[in-house]
Amino acid sequence: MVSTNNYKTEKVLVVNGAVITHTERPWKCTYEECNKSFKVRSKLERHRISHTELRPFKCPVPNCEKTYKRLDHLQIHTVIHGQDPKPFKCEIEGCKSSFSIKHHLRRHKKEIHELDRIYKCHIEECGSAFTQDYLLRKHMTIHTKKKPYPCEDEGCEKSFSSSTKLRIHKRVHFDQNRWRCAFQGCEQEFSKINELHTHIRNDHEAICELCNKKLKDMKSLRRHMITHNPDRILFPCDWKDCEKHYYSKKAVYAHIRAVHQNDRRFDCHIPGCGMSFAYKKVMDNHIKNIHEHPHSCKVRKLNKDDKINRNVTEIEHLTGFGYYNSGRNISCIVEGCGFMFKRQYDLDRHMKSKHSN
Repeated sequence: MVSTNNYKTEKVLVVNGAVITHTERPWKCTYEECNKSFKVRSKLERHRISHTELRPFKCPVPNCEKTYKRLDHLQIHTVIHGQDPKPFKCEIEGCKSSFSIKHHLRRHKKEIHELDRIYKCHIEECGSAFTQDYLLRKHMTIHTKKKPYPCEDEGCEKSFSSSTKLRIHKRVHFDQNRWRCAFQGCEQEFSKINELHTHIRNDHEAICELCNKKLKDMKSLRRHMITHNPDRILFPCDWKDCEKHYYSKKAVYAHIRAVHQNDRRFDCHIPGCGMSFAYKKVMDNHIKNIHEHPHSCKVRKLNKDDKINRNVTEIEHLTGFGYYNSGRNISCIVEGCGFMFKRQYDLDRHMKSKHSN
């Protein structure tokens, strides 16, 4: 006698005369790094569309431009254009739930109506019971008027919408001061990390201990500290005859764009000012010093000895003493213009702004 206790009928599929069991998937996707396989060819063809930008299934409703890669997704979408956007009603007596997708209705029946309701409401005169723990928690908000995850610590009346938020909150009770300021001489402690960040931002200045340079914030200070690292990586400019080096590739690209390609992408928005700049910061300083506060620039005044011992030119009067002896060895090529510059970049800016006509 043959025992049939462990016997299980195996489903088979015949494809082109070949018998394929339910565990075999002969149709494999040929796209690189995709290991998907399918039992039938039609599902493989449908899957291949996911590797392309094609969306062949377009909504037929006028003025609706929605497109989809699969026909069943389009069919689900077209429900919203009907008279009833949720046509699938739960037929269980007393249940008023409705859904736009039949699959959601089946899942609703399984989770709400078919499983054992082991989670019961403990409130007297309320006979509600649920199949899932989260459903009971959601129901309890009707009685408690609080969110489903209340803090159980004595004296704390806070409640939260998720268990994750409740878990984060509980740290306040167990670790009162788990975040400590790391600045030398500062012993302040905080229960929340955002309080620590606020303290550092407001009570501590971002000053480099090596060069005493003051930075805007701690992020800028950390970025600045890289410049003091003797083993830091320098990125050279690969432009011909340029020996500049920078701390990042981004800075190299900005240098090439501004100096070698003469890209002036930042235009002054003040009407009548046609100035343009390679860097946004330079444009902001231009607007501030030229248009908003034109007299805020400090120019060193000449002392009595300067005025007595030598004739002061107009340029020196505007820019300060020592204009011609400050390393400027590039002269303006326009006859009669006495301006001189340290960099070709500055001469190019001068030619564009003063002698462009």
